[in-house]
Amino acid sequence: MPRKRRFYTVKEAAVELGLTESTIRSAIHNGKIEAHKIGARLNIIDHIEVERYRQERLGTQGWDKRRAPEYRPSRMAQWAKNYRARKKEKLLPG
Repeated sequence: MPRKRRFYTVKEAAVELGLTESTIRSAIHNGKIEAHKIGARLNIIDHIEVERYRQERLGTQGWDKRRAPEYRPSRMAQWAKNYRARKKEKLLPG
């Protein structure tokens, strides 16, 4: 007997992945997650697609990526870090 496929709404997929709904909608819009449009405002996402996204995308951005040994901050990020350090020095009594 064939197995029933499990589908998620955008909200359910967001909860499953630990992301916000807007992040999921953005991923759908950018083609990173394949969704099926049901009606004017409802998208459904196959559970296989959610797992694929989890394997391929999660952990490639944010704090985990910055902790990687090969990570090098951008010039702007380095400037901001130095700026905050200078501001902190001025606020703290020496």
